[in-house]
Amino acid sequence: MEADEGNRRKSLPSKCKASWGPQFQRIFVDLCVEQIYAGNKPKTHFTRDGWRNIVDSFRDQTGCCYDKKQLKNHWDVMKKQWKIWSKLIADGAMKWNPHNHKFGASQEDWETYLKDHPEASPFRFKELELADKMDVIFEGIDFREEYESPPGRKRQAEASSVAHFTKSQDHQVGKIPRLDNTLLSCRQARGARHDKRVDGVLDVESRSAVTVQSVRSGSNSYSIGECIECLDGMEEMEPGGELYLFALDLFLKKEYREIFLQLKNPTIKLAWLTRQQSLRPI
Repeated sequence: MEADEGNRRKSLPSKCKASWGPQFQRIFVDLCVEQIYAGNKPKTHFTRDGWRNIVDSFRDQTGCCYDKKQLKNHWDVMKKQWKIWSKLIADGAMKWNPHNHKFGASQEDWETYLKDHPEASPFRFKELELADKMDVIFEGIDFREEYESPPGRKRQAEASSVAHFTKSQDHQVGKIPRLDNTLLSCRQARGARHDKRVDGVLDVESRSAVTVQSVRSGSNSYSIGECIECLDGMEEMEPGGELYLFALDLFLKKEYREIFLQLKNPTIKLAWLTRQQSLRPI
């Protein structure tokens, strides 16, 4: 009996000294995103269940028994690097292009920026790995409070690329509508469909009004939640289907969320998602 217990203990993975190579980093980031989708990060930190799931899944996938403290320490390191990166690409002078993943800043611009922000030097020739997924994990935690920037400067490269895309769409669907009207139409469609099943339209309309008001006040967040609400309001979209799940992965990137929310016509939304799936499956 004692021998069996001893053998069982020996079979359990022992605590490893934390070492973070690219593979472990990717696994940890994916697990964090997974727990966010599962609703285990209601505010700025994971719940107890969320951390337990991350610890257990990380052990199962890597064979290393990192405890919560070790994973939380790496979380803090990632968060610090993400803030540095986010501030860098938000600076209009650096001219970050999210499509070719390159900066358009001159040598002089770099010297000026690094003089004030030397911590950003590692990103001059190499972008932050998994930055899009880190946006999902950390966006809205401290960045807006700690790094206040003038209105309109955040993600200027993304905004310009979206503007170029929407111009080409004008020939197909007419003038691109304001975002507040787009969100309202999405929620109205979803509310109409929901009304056929349960009595909850008033609650949907109430939440829609709050969201539209926040957009009119200038806080265009282009959040994943807003995209999912629009997705659920599309009659042609099969919930849980391949295209639906592809769209969820696509929404990890902010520029795609912005394009999706700017398109008012559900048929055009569906055509765009289908095209993205055929060109760049995730």
